Amino acid sequence: MDVISMNELLERVERRSLLLKEIQEVYPDQEGAVLLCAGFERDRETFYQESTFEYFLGLQEPALIAYQPLDSLMALYVPAYSIDRSVWVNEAFDEEHLATLAIEQVKLLGKPRPGYASELFFSKESVENLCQALAVECQKGNKVFIPLEIGSHDVRIVIDQLCQYVPGLREAIVDISPLVAGLRRTKSELELEYLYRAAEITCMAQQAAAGVIQVGNFESDVQAAIEYVFTESGATRAFTSIVGSGKNGTVLHYNDNKAALTKNSLVVVDIGASYSHYCSDVTRTYPVSGVFTARQKKVYQDVLDCHMYVADLAKPGMFISNKENPEKCLNTLAHRFLADRGYDVQKVFPHGVGHFVGLDVHDVGDAKKPLAVGDIITIEPGIYLRDEELGVRLEDVYWIVKDGAVCLTDEVPKKIDELLNFMKASRLGEAFEHEKTGPDEH
Repeated sequence: MDVISMNELLERVERRSLLLKEIQEVYPDQEGAVLLCAGFERDRETFYQESTFEYFLGLQEPALIAYQPLDSLMALYVPAYSIDRSVWVNEAFDEEHLATLAIEQVKLLGKPRPGYASELFFSKESVENLCQALAVECQKGNKVFIPLEIGSHDVRIVIDQLCQYVPGLREAIVDISPLVAGLRRTKSELELEYLYRAAEITCMAQQAAAGVIQVGNFESDVQAAIEYVFTESGATRAFTSIVGSGKNGTVLHYNDNKAALTKNSLVVVDIGASYSHYCSDVTRTYPVSGVFTARQKKVYQDVLDCHMYVADLAKPGMFISNKENPEKCLNTLAHRFLADRGYDVQKVFPHGVGHFVGLDVHDVGDAKKPLAVGDIITIEPGIYLRDEELGVRLEDVYWIVKDGAVCLTDEVPKKIDELLNFMKASRLGEAFEHEKTGPDEH
């Protein structure tokens, strides 16, 4: 095991230690255990671990359940399969890996399940050993601490089934989502490196997209160029790539990506790489012909001005979205800005101005709480004029530092002249020159 891998595992152990400490401080009179659930496999998708399970354990294996008593070491419950799973898929961990993660023992969830994979819906017999442990907690009057609200859909389904199998479990559950969200919101140096790399890959993918945006190509050609870069760089999609041209660019989460690119239309390219599970999210809007019409240029400049205005305001103490503090609310201020430019913002700017980014592209974090040093957010104003088939969105990832916000994705230009030159250079195959190796020191 290399030093980086070792440090990453030890960091996860420290995160669990911090979580236990916070639980004991917030619930000083309670005893019990923390339960963390992994995600599940799906036939048509590459397995992607549930984000909180990833944060605390990092094991790339589905259907695991980690059981952490507040006063002892963790036990890892694994499915019992009727055939040897290692024949079908790579083994995700070994004894050294688990020992470094301070996992004291591995137990079977219950009786064997058919085949080598686990279904999201399972019988009581297949989890009977875990049910016995949970039943003991309930009988003692202890609590079971679970990050339920921020858990994935899979987690909520698993817990609901366990509640049906274990009397008193539902009443024993304490949702620790706020505690986990607080820990996940503060990024370590290693997490920042992963976020920076995800941002860098996303910028390279934007360049690839810019290089194939021209009359005669299709949205799917742009998507193919983007996702080639992701795969070649050892990343995956943080979300379904959005390549919307013309009227499709006014649909916020358009993802058909089938239409032809036509002259005098704009293309909204909203994409993000996930690198080592950490996400990025960058949007640019390009003119298919390589130049803006006068109307497009006006709308684009208004969105750009709004973006830069909000970026200048972003700093510790400001809020992403908090109506009770309108003068410090980036969302409110962005809407005011565009309203002053003559737009009916309720109609043409229907989404928020930004969100947290991390293990999920829309990461955990309370937008009503003030921004703090170390937060990673996006800024993404947009204008969508459906009657004119004209949509513009400009989005970047920002790192909140003590005196403002640092853009992690500024390698893709936003100013009009620079963007058009960027498109020309990309069509000629000119590559980025990456001089940075990580976030700047602040």
